[in-house]
Amino acid sequence: MDPILNEPNEKIEAVLHHFKVEIAGIRAGRANPALIENILVNAYGSNMKLNEVGNISAPQPSLLTIQVWDASILDKVIKAIQEANLGLNPSNEGTLIRLPIPPLTAERREEFIKLLHQKREEAHVSIRQIRHDFRNGWKKQSDEGQFGEDEFFRREKILQELVDKKVAEIEELGKAKAEELTQI
Repeated sequence: MDPILNEPNEKIEAVLHHFKVEIAGIRAGRANPALIENILVNAYGSNMKLNEVGNISAPQPSLLTIQVWDASILDKVIKAIQEANLGLNPSNEGTLIRLPIPPLTAERREEFIKLLHQKREEAHVSIRQIRHDFRNGWKKQSDEGQFGEDEFFRREKILQELVDKKVAEIEELGKAKAEELTQI
């Protein structure tokens, strides 16, 4: 890869990573630890991710379990899950929390697909903004005589190729997630 693209690529990769994390949290009817691992729990005087206070596993396709390491924060974990508004009803079994994953209704699937499209569009907008910022910076440098017009157009072309590749990757991820959401 062209060294010119290192910084834009890092920023675009950060957007792509954020998009992956966001869509992993969209429920598709089967148990997936990614669904709850980023829920914030108010424990030990700060907000911690759920996967930082216990082990999350999916022993069955319709069940998640959380083995909390410290029983004193169990109630806080349950409260955080309920407040996350995922439609999940945790049950307390000592140091183990069971989360049965109910099947999705058609209406709920449609809501999740709309949410997926919204997240995908946010990722597209962020990538376009990154492209716009770098393009403007290079245009300014070109106008100041730091490099010629040909170099500006070369940079613009390779940046656009990178953007097109990453946007296609987002589309593929979105398509796969939509397919997962429509399966019963």
